[in-house]
Amino acid sequence: MKKQVFVRSAYGASVWLFFLVFASSAQSEQKNPQPTLKNEKDGAEMILIPSGSFLMGTTSREVDEDFRETGLPEDWKEHTLDERPRHRQTVESFYLYKYEVTNAQYKAFTDATGHRTPLYWKGKDFPKGQGNHPVVQVSWDDAEAYCQWAGTHLPTEVQWEYAARGAEPAPGKPSRVFPWGNSWDRLQCNNSSFHAGRPLRNAEDWAEWYEGDQKVLFPLTSHVGAFPKSVSPFGIHDMAGNAWEWCAEIQAPYPDRKAADATDQKLRARRGGSWANVALHIRSADRQGTAQDDLNLFTGFRCVKPLSGEADTGGTAGLIEVEQAGDHYVNFVLTEIEATRSSLPEITRAAEAAAERIVGRDGELLSAGDRGFALEPVWRAGGIAFAHQYLPTKPVSQPVPGGESSEDPGAGSSEDEVPYYRTKQFVDHFTVQQVESQDVVMLGYENEKQERHQLNSYIEQLLSDGALVVFFGSTTTAKELGEKFGRRDNLIFIRHDVPNGGIVEIPGWPEKICSGRNIANRLRLWTFQAELISAFMRRGKIPGILLSVTYESPQIWNTPLLHDYKFIPAFNVEPVAKARFGNTYLDHLREIVSSIVPEQRPQFRKAAQWIAAAVRSDRKPFVLLIHGVNPDGLRGDPGLFKVYSEGNAYYPQFEDEVRKDDVALFVGYNWYPPRLANVVDRVGGKQILCFTLVQDVPPKSAVYGEVGELLHPTSFDQLPQGDNRIYIDLKFAQYNAVLQIPGYPVPALESSSFAEDVAYWHLVADTVQLLVEQSK
Repeated sequence: MKKQVFVRSAYGASVWLFFLVFASSAQSEQKNPQPTLKNEKDGAEMILIPSGSFLMGTTSREVDEDFRETGLPEDWKEHTLDERPRHRQTVESFYLYKYEVTNAQYKAFTDATGHRTPLYWKGKDFPKGQGNHPVVQVSWDDAEAYCQWAGTHLPTEVQWEYAARGAEPAPGKPSRVFPWGNSWDRLQCNNSSFHAGRPLRNAEDWAEWYEGDQKVLFPLTSHVGAFPKSVSPFGIHDMAGNAWEWCAEIQAPYPDRKAADATDQKLRARRGGSWANVALHIRSADRQGTAQDDLNLFTGFRCVKPLSGEADTGGTAGLIEVEQAGDHYVNFVLTEIEATRSSLPEITRAAEAAAERIVGRDGELLSAGDRGFALEPVWRAGGIAFAHQYLPTKPVSQPVPGGESSEDPGAGSSEDEVPYYRTKQFVDHFTVQQVESQDVVMLGYENEKQERHQLNSYIEQLLSDGALVVFFGSTTTAKELGEKFGRRDNLIFIRHDVPNGGIVEIPGWPEKICSGRNIANRLRLWTFQAELISAFMRRGKIPGILLSVTYESPQIWNTPLLHDYKFIPAFNVEPVAKARFGNTYLDHLREIVSSIVPEQRPQFRKAAQWIAAAVRSDRKPFVLLIHGVNPDGLRGDPGLFKVYSEGNAYYPQFEDEVRKDDVALFVGYNWYPPRLANVVDRVGGKQILCFTLVQDVPPKSAVYGEVGELLHPTSFDQLPQGDNRIYIDLKFAQYNAVLQIPGYPVPALESSSFAEDVAYWHLVADTVQLLVEQSK
């Protein structure tokens, strides 16, 4: 670990020592007050950090001068190398917590969510009298989980150092060494020399103090704000000493700080030093990377929040610039991706419990809930192949394509109305009516009406049968279920805080639009599957994976991979660390989602204009969906379209309904749909075709039911062109699945439904925005 010095005492004992000494010159001037804001969730006071620039890091000359003045050993200089080269950074405005997150605030979080408490607490309670001390002994994942609950983010290293040092006082002049100025004073902040009552300038002195009688009192934190003279230029307290503070990113070399360049991908950045350190670590430029899961009595955190309405989260979510109303939805998805990442500790624990039942007790993996959620892992591209759907009343078939959604998911239709790929044989194979005590059931809902109708009875039956239930849903619903059913080992909650209803507000429109609930649930569902795969691998097993496109037959249930066994022998498969697959999968999704709109803004603008014109002329636009969201019954859908959504590429009813000048929006096709596109051309309509281009044409063309042979173009130029056509590339992986598993020949975990939802809701928001503007 960086900046730890291994010292052998006179008695021959070996200890790892954290220590630091530093000196400089110049005293701090008076701080300028900044605007403040209170965070609604935890009551934390936040201070506005204005935009500006500063010189980040240090130079060798500065280090040489400081080491000469303090008499530090020359070989300690190697611990400052990661602070170079010094370079200029420009920072946009953001809000930062005035104080570090306290024990009392962290207890409110653990009480509300059931998250684990630090080991130095007494069970669920922090040490008496320390409610206003910074919480420590929290991992990076713990800090991220708190941020998700509080609606905040961890600061980036750039944000943190800028807030601690202040802006560049003059061109080319570095800002402060310490938050208060350039001179070291051991009495100015909570540090080891302060507690020792004397300067600690070498390892022996530090060890004598650290191993002394006061050790039983650790952690020696102080209440936040106890050292008012150490306040940073912006009025932020305790950025020197008291507790190390986690930053958002993997610690990587300057100036680019790209995670891919980091020598150790497991180290997350920390800043500011702690009560156990002396001056070297307490300089604002100092960096110390520490394992993401490290729990120690020195490390806490504080939070950052973007300005209201801005798309800046400190670089953690890679948000796009807002130019159209739909961009807010894209940024919501990107933010939820990072919120899911912060939930990985809970997701991983759930995956471990599930794998233990499935592998250790030969259990089945089932999904349940409404149709949109439950069918995701059953046969969606790249899902875990042996996930079956739990339905207490087994249907003959699924609802009719294009028909109304049923309150009862078990309601079926006559056999001749069943889509060809959902025959009775198919449904029988993938539907389970009774669970066993060793089974695991993933349960969630996209439609609030069905959730109210089914949820309690489903959970009551599943718990009675002894199954492990992993519920994906809102914090509010999880709390209600916890109160109803109590704390149980076989009921696990994977929560989100996305509201029921719309999440995008457009001035002049009566209600918020664009449902976010389905994205929140699906993100956590698929990340859970990623972690479940790695949990199997750690047990010497590997699951059968459903390929994104088999190019064999839609009747995929009868292939040996899916039908005859659950696991493929894990020959030559190395165990995968927890959170690795989850992070990798979320990284893929972030890249896909953030790339769809910026390069295709003209297409999105033109498409919204077509849809808005159709709505104004009372011509109902059509939307034909295949994999993504079905807006029927979802709050937040303004009802612009006549919806066809059955996961099929062929809608015979559509051919009889589309007319001249109608607009047809095709979303989510893995291919160009020639038959449907030709229908629109024949009647003189307009069409917006959203699908993904492939990198390589498959060696064998797929034949998909009534649609016939499917076209997989590598360029839109290979397709018919015209003034009545708009093409939008959804950018998702070539055959949907994105996760490559070491030692396994096919990719896993689908990505298309997220891209499809982005395209659909972006166009909905853009159209509403146009309708409002044109009505004025």
